[in-house]
Amino acid sequence: MTDHTDLFLKQAFSEKPIGASTLILKNCFIKSATYEGMYDKGIPTHKLIDHHVALAKGGVGLTTVSYGAVSADARTFEDQMYINERSLNPLETLANKVHEAGGKVSIQLTHCGFFSKNKKAKKILAPSKLFNAYGFLSGVGFSKAMQENDLEEVIEDFVRSALTLQSIGFDALEIHMGHGYLLSQFLSPLTNKRNDKYGGSIINRSRFPLEVIKRVVLAVGPGFPILVKLNLDDGVKGGFSLEDCIYVSKKLEDIGCAAIVLSGGFTSKSPFYMMRGDIPLRGMIENASSWAEKITMSMFGPFIIKKYKYTPNFFLEKALKVRKATGIDLVYLGGADSRKGFSEILAAGFNFIALARPLIHDPNFLMKIKEGDLEKSLCNRCNKCIVEMDREGVRCVLNS
Repeated sequence: MTDHTDLFLKQAFSEKPIGASTLILKNCFIKSATYEGMYDKGIPTHKLIDHHVALAKGGVGLTTVSYGAVSADARTFEDQMYINERSLNPLETLANKVHEAGGKVSIQLTHCGFFSKNKKAKKILAPSKLFNAYGFLSGVGFSKAMQENDLEEVIEDFVRSALTLQSIGFDALEIHMGHGYLLSQFLSPLTNKRNDKYGGSIINRSRFPLEVIKRVVLAVGPGFPILVKLNLDDGVKGGFSLEDCIYVSKKLEDIGCAAIVLSGGFTSKSPFYMMRGDIPLRGMIENASSWAEKITMSMFGPFIIKKYKYTPNFFLEKALKVRKATGIDLVYLGGADSRKGFSEILAAGFNFIALARPLIHDPNFLMKIKEGDLEKSLCNRCNKCIVEMDREGVRCVLNS
Protein backbone atom coordinates (compact mmCIF):
# COMPACT_ATOMS: atom_id res chain seq x y z
CA MET A 1 0.00 0.00 0.00
CA THR A 2 1.09 3.57 -0.64
CA ASP A 3 1.83 6.03 2.16
CA HIS A 4 -1.34 7.92 1.14
CA THR A 5 -3.44 4.77 1.55
CA ASP A 6 -1.83 3.99 4.90
CA LEU A 7 -2.63 7.51 6.12
CA PHE A 8 -6.24 7.26 4.98
CA LEU A 9 -6.74 3.90 6.70
CA LYS A 10 -5.20 5.22 9.91
CA GLN A 11 -7.36 8.36 9.88
CA ALA A 12 -10.58 6.64 8.91
CA PHE A 13 -10.41 3.29 10.68
CA SER A 14 -8.77 4.11 14.00
CA GLU A 15 -10.73 4.33 17.25
CA LYS A 16 -12.24 7.75 17.95
CA PRO A 17 -14.05 9.25 20.96
CA ILE A 18 -17.08 11.46 20.31
CA GLY A 19 -16.36 14.82 21.85
CA ALA A 20 -15.61 14.61 25.56
CA SER A 21 -17.87 11.59 25.99
CA THR A 22 -16.80 8.13 27.11
CA LEU A 23 -18.05 6.57 23.87
CA ILE A 24 -15.27 5.24 21.63
CA LEU A 25 -16.12 4.34 18.03
CA LYS A 26 -14.01 1.87 16.09
CA ASN A 27 -13.81 4.23 13.11
CA CYS A 28 -14.99 7.63 11.90
CA PHE A 29 -18.08 6.39 10.05
CA ILE A 30 -21.66 6.97 11.21
CA LYS A 31 -24.77 5.62 9.53
CA SER A 32 -26.92 8.70 9.14
CA ALA A 33 -30.49 8.55 10.44
CA THR A 34 -32.62 7.64 7.42
CA TYR A 35 -36.28 6.80 7.92
CA GLU A 36 -36.50 3.03 7.64
CA GLY A 37 -40.26 2.44 7.51
CA MET A 38 -39.75 -0.93 9.24
CA TYR A 39 -42.59 -0.71 11.75
CA ASP A 40 -45.90 -2.43 12.40
CA LYS A 41 -48.38 0.11 13.79
CA GLY A 42 -45.48 2.07 15.21
CA ILE A 43 -43.67 -0.93 16.74
CA PRO A 44 -40.18 -1.75 15.42
CA THR A 45 -40.08 -5.04 13.50
CA HIS A 46 -37.38 -7.67 13.10
CA LYS A 47 -36.57 -6.05 9.76
CA LEU A 48 -35.47 -2.91 11.58
CA ILE A 49 -33.28 -4.94 13.92
CA ASP A 50 -31.77 -6.91 11.03
CA HIS A 51 -31.18 -3.67 9.09
CA HIS A 52 -29.04 -2.12 11.84
CA VAL A 53 -27.30 -5.38 12.72
CA ALA A 54 -26.23 -5.69 9.07
CA LEU A 55 -24.78 -2.17 9.22
CA ALA A 56 -22.86 -3.03 12.40
CA LYS A 57 -21.50 -6.21 10.83
CA GLY A 58 -20.56 -4.17 7.77
CA GLY A 59 -18.19 -2.09 9.87
CA VAL A 60 -19.96 1.20 10.58
CA GLY A 61 -18.77 2.77 13.82
CA LEU A 62 -22.18 4.04 14.93
CA THR A 63 -25.55 3.22 13.37
CA THR A 64 -28.48 5.59 13.95
CA VAL A 65 -32.12 4.53 14.22
CA SER A 66 -34.20 7.20 12.54
CA TYR A 67 -37.06 9.31 13.85
CA GLY A 68 -37.91 8.35 17.39
CA ALA A 69 -40.78 10.72 18.08
CA VAL A 70 -40.74 11.94 21.68
CA SER A 71 -44.53 11.74 22.11
CA ALA A 72 -47.64 10.56 20.32
CA ASP A 73 -48.27 14.11 19.05
CA ALA A 74 -44.67 14.35 17.81
CA ARG A 75 -45.32 11.79 15.06
CA THR A 76 -45.49 12.89 11.44
CA PHE A 77 -48.19 10.28 10.79
CA GLU A 78 -50.25 7.89 12.90
CA ASP A 79 -48.26 4.67 12.43
CA GLN A 80 -44.87 6.23 13.11
CA MET A 81 -42.84 5.04 16.08
CA TYR A 82 -42.71 7.06 19.26
CA ILE A 83 -40.87 6.38 22.50
CA ASN A 84 -43.33 4.58 24.76
CA GLU A 85 -43.60 1.28 26.63
CA ARG A 86 -44.74 -0.61 23.51
CA SER A 87 -41.66 0.33 21.49
CA LEU A 88 -39.05 -0.19 24.22
CA ASN A 89 -38.67 -3.99 24.19
CA PRO A 90 -37.86 -4.20 20.46
CA LEU A 91 -35.59 -1.16 20.74
CA GLU A 92 -33.71 -2.77 23.62
CA THR A 93 -33.38 -5.95 21.55
CA LEU A 94 -32.06 -3.87 18.66
CA ALA A 95 -29.41 -2.24 20.87
CA ASN A 96 -28.32 -5.60 22.27
CA LYS A 97 -28.11 -7.21 18.82
CA VAL A 98 -26.05 -4.33 17.43
CA HIS A 99 -23.64 -4.68 20.37
CA GLU A 100 -23.37 -8.43 19.75
CA ALA A 101 -22.45 -7.61 16.13
CA GLY A 102 -19.59 -5.40 17.33
CA GLY A 103 -21.26 -2.05 16.74
CA LYS A 104 -22.59 0.97 18.62
CA VAL A 105 -26.08 2.39 18.23
CA SER A 106 -27.77 5.76 18.52
CA ILE A 107 -31.34 6.86 17.92
CA GLN A 108 -32.66 10.12 16.56
CA LEU A 109 -35.12 11.97 18.79
CA THR A 110 -37.45 14.45 17.19
CA HIS A 111 -40.78 16.26 17.14
CA CYS A 112 -42.50 16.96 13.83
CA GLY A 113 -44.07 20.28 14.83
CA PHE A 114 -46.57 21.32 12.17
CA PHE A 115 -45.09 18.98 9.53
CA SER A 116 -47.74 16.38 10.25
CA LYS A 117 -50.45 14.18 8.78
CA ASN A 118 -51.28 12.77 12.20
CA LYS A 119 -55.04 13.10 12.60
CA LYS A 120 -54.82 11.46 16.03
CA ALA A 121 -52.65 14.26 17.41
CA LYS A 122 -54.38 16.20 20.18
CA LYS A 123 -52.65 19.37 19.04
CA ILE A 124 -50.37 20.27 16.12
CA LEU A 125 -47.65 22.46 17.60
CA ALA A 126 -45.34 24.98 15.96
CA PRO A 127 -43.61 28.27 16.82
CA SER A 128 -46.48 30.14 15.17
CA LYS A 129 -49.90 29.43 13.72
CA LEU A 130 -48.99 28.07 10.29
CA PHE A 131 -50.72 26.58 7.27
CA ASN A 132 -49.70 22.95 6.91
CA ALA A 133 -49.52 22.23 3.17
CA TYR A 134 -48.10 18.76 3.90
CA GLY A 135 -51.09 17.65 5.95
CA PHE A 136 -53.85 19.83 4.54
CA LEU A 137 -55.20 17.19 2.15
CA SER A 138 -55.21 14.72 5.05
CA GLY A 139 -57.30 17.05 7.20
CA VAL A 140 -54.46 18.50 9.29
CA GLY A 141 -54.46 22.08 8.07
CA PHE A 142 -53.13 24.45 10.72
CA SER A 143 -50.78 24.44 13.67
CA LYS A 144 -51.19 25.94 17.13
CA ALA A 145 -48.67 28.57 18.23
CA MET A 146 -46.88 27.14 21.26
CA GLN A 147 -47.36 28.70 24.68
CA GLU A 148 -44.99 28.44 27.65
CA ASN A 149 -46.71 25.29 28.94
CA ASP A 150 -46.37 23.67 25.50
CA LEU A 151 -42.66 24.52 25.39
CA GLU A 152 -42.06 22.99 28.81
CA GLU A 153 -44.06 19.87 27.94
CA VAL A 154 -42.01 19.27 24.81
CA ILE A 155 -38.75 19.75 26.72
CA GLU A 156 -39.91 17.18 29.26
CA ASP A 157 -40.81 14.77 26.42
CA PHE A 158 -37.27 15.03 25.01
CA VAL A 159 -35.70 14.56 28.46
CA ARG A 160 -37.92 11.60 29.36
CA SER A 161 -37.26 9.90 26.01
CA ALA A 162 -33.51 10.46 26.30
CA LEU A 163 -33.31 8.99 29.79
CA THR A 164 -35.44 6.00 28.78
CA LEU A 165 -33.26 5.18 25.78
CA GLN A 166 -30.08 5.64 27.78
CA SER A 167 -31.43 3.15 30.34
CA ILE A 168 -32.10 0.40 27.77
CA GLY A 169 -28.61 0.41 26.30
CA PHE A 170 -28.34 2.98 23.53
CA ASP A 171 -24.81 4.35 23.26
CA ALA A 172 -25.69 7.87 22.07
CA LEU A 173 -28.61 10.04 21.05
CA GLU A 174 -29.08 12.42 18.13
CA ILE A 175 -31.54 15.28 18.56
CA HIS A 176 -33.03 16.50 15.29
CA MET A 177 -32.70 20.26 14.96
CA GLY A 178 -32.82 20.31 11.15
CA HIS A 179 -34.87 19.57 8.05
CA GLY A 180 -37.94 21.57 9.03
CA TYR A 181 -39.06 19.62 12.10
CA LEU A 182 -40.13 21.41 15.28
CA LEU A 183 -36.76 22.61 16.60
CA SER A 184 -35.78 23.64 13.07
CA GLN A 185 -39.11 25.46 12.73
CA PHE A 186 -38.09 27.64 15.66
CA LEU A 187 -34.70 28.33 14.08
CA SER A 188 -36.07 29.28 10.66
CA PRO A 189 -37.51 32.75 9.96
CA LEU A 190 -39.75 31.06 7.40
CA THR A 191 -41.79 29.39 10.14
CA ASN A 192 -40.99 31.36 13.28
CA LYS A 193 -43.11 34.53 13.21
CA ARG A 194 -43.13 35.12 16.95
CA ASN A 195 -42.56 38.57 18.45
CA ASP A 196 -41.64 37.40 21.95
CA LYS A 197 -38.31 36.16 23.34
CA TYR A 198 -38.51 33.10 21.07
CA GLY A 199 -38.75 35.00 17.77
CA GLY A 200 -36.92 37.59 15.70
CA SER A 201 -33.13 37.45 16.02
CA ILE A 202 -31.19 34.20 15.88
CA ILE A 203 -30.52 34.71 19.60
CA ASN A 204 -34.25 34.47 20.23
CA ARG A 205 -35.08 31.90 17.56
CA SER A 206 -32.49 29.51 18.98
CA ARG A 207 -33.53 30.02 22.62
CA PHE A 208 -36.03 27.13 22.81
CA PRO A 209 -34.05 24.58 20.73
CA LEU A 210 -30.92 25.28 22.78
CA GLU A 211 -32.89 24.89 26.02
CA VAL A 212 -34.03 21.44 24.83
CA ILE A 213 -30.42 20.37 24.22
CA LYS A 214 -29.20 21.88 27.49
CA ARG A 215 -31.83 20.05 29.54
CA VAL A 216 -31.15 16.74 27.80
CA VAL A 217 -27.37 17.07 28.25
CA LEU A 218 -27.84 17.80 31.95
CA ALA A 219 -30.26 14.89 32.36
CA VAL A 220 -28.12 12.16 30.76
CA GLY A 221 -25.01 13.34 32.60
CA PRO A 222 -21.38 13.79 31.58
CA GLY A 223 -19.86 11.11 29.39
CA PHE A 224 -23.03 10.20 27.47
CA PRO A 225 -22.90 11.73 23.97
CA ILE A 226 -25.69 13.93 22.65
CA LEU A 227 -25.31 14.69 18.94
CA VAL A 228 -27.39 17.33 17.18
CA LYS A 229 -28.41 17.32 13.53
CA LEU A 230 -28.33 20.93 12.37
CA ASN A 231 -28.90 22.60 9.01
CA LEU A 232 -26.08 24.48 7.37
CA ASP A 233 -28.97 26.36 5.81
CA ASP A 234 -32.55 25.69 4.77
CA GLY A 235 -31.80 25.90 1.05
CA VAL A 236 -34.62 28.44 0.72
CA LYS A 237 -34.42 32.22 0.46
CA GLY A 238 -35.19 33.87 3.77
CA GLY A 239 -34.63 30.70 5.80
CA PHE A 240 -32.10 29.61 8.39
CA SER A 241 -28.69 30.73 7.11
CA LEU A 242 -25.08 29.64 7.32
CA GLU A 243 -24.39 32.56 9.64
CA ASP A 244 -27.22 31.34 11.88
CA CYS A 245 -25.70 27.86 11.81
CA ILE A 246 -22.32 29.14 12.98
CA TYR A 247 -23.97 31.01 15.87
CA VAL A 248 -25.96 27.94 16.97
CA SER A 249 -22.93 25.65 16.59
CA LYS A 250 -20.91 27.79 19.00
CA LYS A 251 -23.76 27.72 21.50
CA LEU A 252 -24.05 23.93 21.21
CA GLU A 253 -20.35 23.68 21.98
CA ASP A 254 -20.85 25.82 25.10
CA ILE A 255 -23.76 23.64 26.25
CA GLY A 256 -21.70 20.46 26.10
CA CYS A 257 -23.12 18.84 22.99
CA ALA A 258 -20.76 16.04 21.88
CA ALA A 259 -20.96 16.60 18.11
CA ILE A 260 -22.96 18.29 15.38
CA VAL A 261 -24.16 16.46 12.28
CA LEU A 262 -24.20 19.14 9.57
CA SER A 263 -26.96 18.79 7.00
CA GLY A 264 -29.34 21.08 5.12
CA GLY A 265 -32.76 21.53 3.63
CA PHE A 266 -36.33 22.01 4.80
CA THR A 267 -38.46 18.93 4.12
CA SER A 268 -41.65 20.81 3.26
CA LYS A 269 -39.89 23.42 1.10
CA SER A 270 -36.61 22.03 -0.29
CA PRO A 271 -36.70 18.26 0.30
CA PHE A 272 -34.02 17.25 -2.21
CA TYR A 273 -31.57 19.95 -1.15
CA MET A 274 -30.32 17.53 1.51
CA MET A 275 -29.86 14.58 -0.89
CA ARG A 276 -29.42 15.71 -4.50
CA GLY A 277 -29.88 13.46 -7.52
CA ASP A 278 -33.02 12.15 -9.20
CA ILE A 279 -36.56 12.79 -8.00
CA PRO A 280 -38.56 9.50 -7.95
CA LEU A 281 -41.81 11.34 -8.58
CA ARG A 282 -43.76 8.39 -9.97
CA GLY A 283 -43.19 6.34 -6.83
CA MET A 284 -43.95 9.31 -4.62
CA ILE A 285 -47.31 9.74 -6.38
CA GLU A 286 -48.08 6.03 -5.96
CA ASN A 287 -47.35 6.32 -2.23
CA ALA A 288 -49.53 9.41 -1.68
CA SER A 289 -52.05 8.87 1.11
CA SER A 290 -55.13 10.17 -0.73
CA TRP A 291 -56.44 10.64 -4.26
CA ALA A 292 -56.40 14.39 -3.75
CA GLU A 293 -52.72 14.21 -2.86
CA LYS A 294 -51.98 11.95 -5.84
CA ILE A 295 -53.70 14.34 -8.25
CA THR A 296 -52.03 17.41 -6.75
CA MET A 297 -48.59 15.82 -6.89
CA SER A 298 -49.16 14.59 -10.45
CA MET A 299 -50.18 18.05 -11.65
CA PHE A 300 -47.77 20.23 -9.68
CA GLY A 301 -44.99 17.93 -8.48
CA PRO A 302 -42.69 18.55 -11.47
CA PHE A 303 -42.96 22.30 -10.86
CA ILE A 304 -42.79 22.54 -7.06
CA ILE A 305 -40.20 19.86 -6.22
CA LYS A 306 -36.86 21.34 -7.21
CA LYS A 307 -34.10 19.07 -8.46
CA TYR A 308 -30.53 19.57 -7.25
CA LYS A 309 -27.58 18.15 -9.15
CA TYR A 310 -25.61 15.56 -7.20
CA THR A 311 -21.89 16.18 -6.82
CA PRO A 312 -19.47 14.50 -4.39
CA ASN A 313 -19.10 16.23 -1.01
CA PHE A 314 -21.71 18.79 -2.02
CA PHE A 315 -21.94 20.45 1.42
CA LEU A 316 -18.19 20.65 2.03
CA GLU A 317 -17.64 24.30 1.11
CA LYS A 318 -20.31 25.48 3.55
CA ALA A 319 -19.37 22.97 6.23
CA LEU A 320 -15.77 24.21 6.15
CA LYS A 321 -16.96 27.63 7.35
CA VAL A 322 -18.46 26.00 10.44
CA ARG A 323 -15.28 23.95 10.92
CA LYS A 324 -13.19 27.13 10.96
CA ALA A 325 -15.52 28.87 13.44
CA THR A 326 -15.88 26.23 16.15
CA GLY A 327 -13.91 23.53 17.91
CA ILE A 328 -16.77 21.09 18.53
CA ASP A 329 -16.62 17.66 16.89
CA LEU A 330 -18.30 17.88 13.49
CA VAL A 331 -19.87 15.06 11.51
CA TYR A 332 -19.72 15.72 7.77
CA LEU A 333 -22.79 14.64 5.77
CA GLY A 334 -23.55 15.19 2.10
CA GLY A 335 -22.22 13.31 -0.93
CA ALA A 336 -19.51 11.37 0.88
CA ASP A 337 -19.24 8.20 -1.16
CA SER A 338 -15.62 7.41 -2.06
CA ARG A 339 -12.15 6.89 -0.66
CA LYS A 340 -11.09 10.13 -2.33
CA GLY A 341 -14.05 12.01 -0.86
CA PHE A 342 -13.45 10.59 2.61
CA SER A 343 -9.79 11.62 2.46
CA GLU A 344 -10.77 15.16 1.49
CA ILE A 345 -13.23 15.43 4.38
CA LEU A 346 -10.80 14.13 7.00
CA ALA A 347 -7.99 16.32 5.69
CA ALA A 348 -10.29 19.33 6.14
CA GLY A 349 -10.54 18.64 9.87
CA PHE A 350 -13.90 16.90 10.22
CA ASN A 351 -14.03 14.31 12.98
CA PHE A 352 -16.62 11.92 11.58
CA ILE A 353 -18.33 11.11 8.29
CA ALA A 354 -22.02 10.22 8.01
CA LEU A 355 -23.34 8.06 5.18
CA ALA A 356 -26.80 6.95 4.14
CA ARG A 357 -27.40 5.87 0.53
CA PRO A 358 -24.02 4.12 0.02
CA LEU A 359 -24.83 1.93 3.04
CA ILE A 360 -28.43 1.35 1.96
CA HIS A 361 -27.05 0.17 -1.36
CA ASP A 362 -24.44 -2.04 0.32
CA PRO A 363 -24.16 -2.51 4.12
CA ASN A 364 -20.64 -3.88 3.53
CA PHE A 365 -19.49 -0.81 1.61
CA LEU A 366 -17.06 0.34 4.31
CA MET A 367 -15.41 -3.06 4.60
CA LYS A 368 -14.87 -3.04 0.85
CA ILE A 369 -13.37 0.44 1.02
CA LYS A 370 -11.08 -0.65 3.86
CA GLU A 371 -9.93 -3.78 2.03
CA GLY A 372 -9.37 -1.90 -1.22
CA ASP A 373 -12.10 -3.79 -3.09
CA LEU A 374 -13.93 -0.53 -3.90
CA GLU A 375 -12.89 3.06 -4.44
CA LYS A 376 -16.40 4.47 -4.73
CA SER A 377 -20.00 3.58 -3.94
CA LEU A 378 -22.02 2.02 -6.75
CA CYS A 379 -25.17 3.87 -5.65
CA ASN A 380 -26.48 5.83 -8.67
CA ARG A 381 -28.51 8.41 -6.66
CA CYS A 382 -31.80 7.39 -8.26
CA ASN A 383 -33.36 8.02 -4.82
CA LYS A 384 -35.92 5.26 -5.27
CA CYS A 385 -34.92 4.06 -1.80
CA ILE A 386 -36.98 7.02 -0.55
CA VAL A 387 -40.08 5.52 -2.15
CA GLU A 388 -39.37 2.15 -0.53
CA MET A 389 -39.51 3.71 2.95
CA ASP A 390 -43.29 3.94 2.58
CA ARG A 391 -43.67 0.45 1.14
CA GLU A 392 -42.01 -2.47 2.92
CA GLY A 393 -39.04 -0.55 4.26
CA VAL A 394 -36.01 1.25 2.95
CA ARG A 395 -33.92 -0.73 0.48
CA CYS A 396 -31.89 -0.28 -2.68
CA VAL A 397 -33.92 -1.19 -5.76
CA LEU A 398 -30.70 -1.92 -7.65
CA ASN A 399 -30.25 -5.01 -5.46
CA SER A 400 -33.67 -6.55 -6.08
